[in-house]
Amino acid sequence: MNRVKYLFYNKFFIIIFAAVVASYSIIVSQRFVNEVAEEERVKVELWADAIALLTQSEPTSDINFEFIHKVVTSNTSVPCILVDEDGNLLSTKNIDSSKISTPEKLRARIERMKKHHDPIRITFAEGDVTLMYYDNSAIQNILKNFPYVQLSAIALLITLLYLFVSTAKKSEHNLLWMGMAKETAHQLGTPITSMLGWLTLLREKEGDSEIVRELENDVIRLQKVSTKFAQIGVKENVQNVDIIQVARNSMDYVRHRASKKVALIDSTCGLSANARVNAVLWEWVVENLLKNALDAIGASSGTVKILAYKTEKKVVLDVLDSGRGIPSKKLYKKIFTPGYTTKRRGWGLGLSLCKRVVEDICRGKIFVLHSEPNKGTTIRVVMKISEK
Repeated sequence: MNRVKYLFYNKFFIIIFAAVVASYSIIVSQRFVNEVAEEERVKVELWADAIALLTQSEPTSDINFEFIHKVVTSNTSVPCILVDEDGNLLSTKNIDSSKISTPEKLRARIERMKKHHDPIRITFAEGDVTLMYYDNSAIQNILKNFPYVQLSAIALLITLLYLFVSTAKKSEHNLLWMGMAKETAHQLGTPITSMLGWLTLLREKEGDSEIVRELENDVIRLQKVSTKFAQIGVKENVQNVDIIQVARNSMDYVRHRASKKVALIDSTCGLSANARVNAVLWEWVVENLLKNALDAIGASSGTVKILAYKTEKKVVLDVLDSGRGIPSKKLYKKIFTPGYTTKRRGWGLGLSLCKRVVEDICRGKIFVLHSEPNKGTTIRVVMKISEK
């Protein structure tokens, strides 16, 4: 199982587990709410019966008025309103009088109570009928909302924890890549200097031949690569650069070293656009995108093309290839993840570093615009235009 599938299954099982816990919490809480609601219903019915007995019984009867009085006064939590058949207020219990101080407020409160519970009819010996309206108690409302509040708090805590861990992990990765890049630049320094010395001796012996010139270009390019690695993580070294011209120069360099089966096409139409970038690292980004496009084509024949256009504030560079494409849209972001690669011997660092340079240093954006399996991929870079 590869890393992408492993992470997917981990997230899937975590989501399923969270859904089961949330469902169980809501079900158990709802059961408690139903039990409390039933107890409150019984309590109100007893209270209504007690009022009926208390108001219709004679003082000489055998009824225990002290017990009935306790029943009547025991309700300290359920809001109740007692009205006659015409809707005239008779009495209230556990309700703020200011909230029913006018007939309109009283009717509104009764309508709200009717939505929650049917009223209890109290019939007196004389034939008079009153209606007892009641609402959920504060405890029942708290129990009803508690699981949602609890789950929201847990979700917020998990989100904050995830953000903290991911930020720390990203920072650790940044330090790791920068350390590796700078160490690579340091290790390349000595052999590059030696190669430049040997090239000077070779030029004196062989003259200015084509082989010497190409070797010199490659060594100079290798020196630039070393400089690029050394500058990763350095944000201050930015300047106004014609990024389209740099892209054209990079394509010319790659063209001489690419397979003859692949046509590298410059479709920028001589466009010029300045952006604030680190010139050395930007050149490396373009070369990396072009080489990835060539790798996607492989040993087959195909085309690699660069397109560019600009608006009032943005300049856009597209790198298109006719290679194998990306099999799923879900991988559009994955290909920029450190360690992700489809090559047997790849490290999965090229596009990750490209994204880091474009977004962290050059303050631009890089993403997969479009891709189709066996038809090709288009990667787009968007930069903010700067004044000359």
